[in-house]
Amino acid sequence: MFTQLVKVAAATALVASSLIVSVNLATATSTVPSTSYGYDISFPQCGGSLPTGVGFGIVGVNYGHPLSTNPCLNTELQWDQTTLSGQINFYTNTDNPGPAGNGAWPTSQQTPQVCSGGNTSVCAYDYGWNSAQGAFNNAITAETATGSQSPIATATAAHWWLDVETGNAWQSIETIYGPTATSFANDQAVIRGELAYFASVGVNSVGIYATGHQWGVIMGSTGNAFASTPAWMPGYATIAEAQAACVGPSFLGGRVAMIQYPLNRLDGDFSCGLLSSPATTSVSVATTPTFTSQLTVFGDTATVSYVQTAGAPSLLVSPTGLVSTSGTLPPGTYTAAGTTSDTMGNNGVFAFSLVVGVITQNTPTSASVSAATSSSFTSQLVVAGSNGSLTFTKTAGSPSVVVSPTGLVSTIGPLSAGNYTISGTMLDASGDNGAFTFKLSVGLLNQSPPQFANITADNTAAFTHRLVVTGGVGPVTFTQTTGAPTMLVSTTGLVSVISSLVAGSYVVRGTMLDSSGDSGTFFFNLRVSVSATSPTTTTTSTTTTTVPSIAQPVAYRAIGHAVAGSTVPLEITGLGFFGRPRVTSHAGTSALVTKDSGRLLTLRVSVKPRSRNGIFTFIISLANGTTCQVRYVQRP
Repeated sequence: MFTQLVKVAAATALVASSLIVSVNLATATSTVPSTSYGYDISFPQCGGSLPTGVGFGIVGVNYGHPLSTNPCLNTELQWDQTTLSGQINFYTNTDNPGPAGNGAWPTSQQTPQVCSGGNTSVCAYDYGWNSAQGAFNNAITAETATGSQSPIATATAAHWWLDVETGNAWQSIETIYGPTATSFANDQAVIRGELAYFASVGVNSVGIYATGHQWGVIMGSTGNAFASTPAWMPGYATIAEAQAACVGPSFLGGRVAMIQYPLNRLDGDFSCGLLSSPATTSVSVATTPTFTSQLTVFGDTATVSYVQTAGAPSLLVSPTGLVSTSGTLPPGTYTAAGTTSDTMGNNGVFAFSLVVGVITQNTPTSASVSAATSSSFTSQLVVAGSNGSLTFTKTAGSPSVVVSPTGLVSTIGPLSAGNYTISGTMLDASGDNGAFTFKLSVGLLNQSPPQFANITADNTAAFTHRLVVTGGVGPVTFTQTTGAPTMLVSTTGLVSVISSLVAGSYVVRGTMLDSSGDSGTFFFNLRVSVSATSPTTTTTSTTTTTVPSIAQPVAYRAIGHAVAGSTVPLEITGLGFFGRPRVTSHAGTSALVTKDSGRLLTLRVSVKPRSRNGIFTFIISLANGTTCQVRYVQRP
């Protein structure tokens, strides 16, 4: 459905080879039901052999545009009725060519809105209403022809999708109208009219098929106006990418219900399960008898039912998703699991873990201090999950760093430069317990971000940057050891360029020292691209080569940390993050970009259970082939 040209090509290939595709669903992830894998087909597949043994099918009711009929709808509906799920699914094409030269444009319609034929939102609404009505009637006719005992009821119970693509006519992309506020409003009105018609005849499940780019080009900014509508998103290369894409918000701002990907020269589809949250929380032993937590399904406005299959009687999950405990629980981890379903026919699974009686340490877990002020250093340990008075006991570490019973970290006398680590245990009056660690860096100067800069070649002569450090006392003296004469670092930490630079990467390094004897090293990378206003041309005796301007991405740091067995939000600061980059890491970790602002990437990072902790690297890849890296921390 992504483009009808692709559909025609796929259908031609199938007819030429008389291929019957038999899907081996046993190769899919064992925890995902077979009914989650399917195909969508329409008129381009007329006469072609269709796959067998699939989980579900989606059949297009139109001949590529609204108010038309797929000539093979009857036979393709019969194929849909043989799928493993038995669920009937339809999709209908949508468009909004406007009134000019459009014989289907309403001219004197009185309902659902009064339209006199003008290029208005009310007429566009009626046009969408009429298009949905035509699609619904197509489905009823096909159901009747294939022997349904209740054609209207079957068409009503089906899952419906509105296909929104730039391949069809929309006012916002047509030359006669263009991308104006009026065009965007009219195009949105068509979709509202279609949704309203389906609701009026009792269809409970209606979603929208589009890419985020095409939706924005056609509809403009819609905010959360359609957030209650499930989304079906194409453009993913593999089933693994499709499954990973289910966890983020859709271009509509709500739930991602389905992902499309290429499969056996057709459009394969993966049905996303309902996603429940929260996944985990902690509680003190003393408060477990009164603990409750409400599970919710992300982006679903339908009523959701929960069926618990594991975890009772320690944890109990009600049909509405309310988690509670059966009295006081001893320290430990308790997990409840089960299935979810909503009134629109969508299903999913839930898992909820409750950590009881475990005290966790919050930041700060480390600090940096000058050697000159180390004798007066103090820091208060902070924890979560405790109840009542809390006692800290140091069990290991330097005798020069102590911890009071209330968790106050302090030093005994001046400390020489180096790293000092202490650890111990925590216990509260309710029997909750945990462990703490604290690292103190003494006499070590640390460079603060940014440590990178991106500029164009025509701006290098005026470039300066002030290095910033922490952990010292008084003025810091900088001594450059590499990078001259291209870039110079003054004794006060001012980085400057002595002349214009050609495109390339320039690095300076050196040492830092303050009056108290604190020391450290610095690093700075200046990345120079070609002129932002014109290309750079190099000429030889026979050829002229134009070097295009390339925006080099750079990642400064990762904010947050990954967690084994969980999906958590994480941010990466930097420059050049446009076009929804792809972020990868080591096996077992997936990162889905949910937002890119150029300077900030927002990710949802999922890590398989029991994955080892430590420091790892994200590789950020942009569509133009450029990459950059940033290190991140994975914690338990």
